[in-house]
Amino acid sequence: MRPTVPLPKSKGPRFEVENLSYPAQLARLGGLMPEPILQVGARAQVLDDKDLTWRKRFLGKRFVGIDLEAGPNVDAVADITKPGDEFRRALPLPAFGGIICAHVLEHVRNPFVAAANLAGVLAPGGLIFVQTPWVQAFHAFPDDLWRFSVSGLMELFPGLEVADLFISGGSSDNAYRLRFEGKPDLSMDARKAEAQLFQVILPRSESEQLLRGLKEKRLHLSRAYMPVMLFNVLFRKPRGG
Repeated sequence: MRPTVPLPKSKGPRFEVENLSYPAQLARLGGLMPEPILQVGARAQVLDDKDLTWRKRFLGKRFVGIDLEAGPNVDAVADITKPGDEFRRALPLPAFGGIICAHVLEHVRNPFVAAANLAGVLAPGGLIFVQTPWVQAFHAFPDDLWRFSVSGLMELFPGLEVADLFISGGSSDNAYRLRFEGKPDLSMDARKAEAQLFQVILPRSESEQLLRGLKEKRLHLSRAYMPVMLFNVLFRKPRGG
């Protein structure tokens, strides 16, 4: 386990911030999730890490990859925004113990229907890993429609419990977990802490100087900066659900 990072001094609540290995957090899902596994948005892309796909992380477990289009790594063509019955008919199995939904929900036109469909095919006690950007520039696959806070993701999956939550940067730069009493902190205070932890506000002169020093020029819009930030939430379906 990596060392915890002390928060900057403030008069507000104190959190324990755990410094994580991003690859290790993804690798541990292979041991946590019961089979069968469903990957949403499975079609292999140019940006994918071909040496360690989600399918490879779950070697030895039954794995189904779905996508809007047929292609490499796709076992079934299915649209998670279709009516529930139509979506389920497109799947080769009625239920899944684990679901991977990474970098998908920001691109679908109706994320509430999509989330309800995924929760509907998640077996009781099953886990769904949802990864979405909170701060990121427009990226079209084929369009880019939404950004979700932790609060927003919890609204998308109201019947599920948050089993884990961590924050990661763009290109998997760094990852952190805010903990309270050894568990992920889901309090409103923890959600507000991102400004204290990650936002940088520079004097205007320093902000302009920073941009002038870049090889690729950028327009000066604001002296406040937030890094690319992704929320990684592991939801669990109650066994009575």
